Amino acid sequence: MADDRVCEGYHVIKSKRIKDVEIVLAHNPKAPSPYVTWKSYAHRQFKEFAYGNYFGDRESAEKDFRRRVEELRQEYGLPPKPRKPPGHDDMAR
Repeated sequence: MADDRVCEGYHVIKSKRIKDVEIVLAHNPKAPSPYVTWKSYAHRQFKEFAYGNYFGDRESAEKDFRRRVEELRQEYGLPPKPRKPPGHDDMAR
C-alpha cells in the first residue's frame, strides 16, 4: 500500500508504528538532503512530523530508520525485532 502523506515536499515511503508513535522514512528528490526520518504521533493523527534526521543517501536513511524503530521498541519495553539470517528470502516458501 502506498503512503500518500507529504511534508515539506517529502513523500513518506516507509513507516513503522509502535503504540502511539510512528517512525517514517520520506524522500524528496529535489531537496539538498533527499531522505529524512521523522517521528509522528497519534495525538496529531500521525499527520505532523517532528525530530527530523536528514540524509544524502537512502542507505544511511534506512539505517537511521531501523535504529529509531529499535530505540522506540526499547522505550516501550518491547523485545528487539529478530534479525533474518543472511540470504533469507520471504518469497522462498
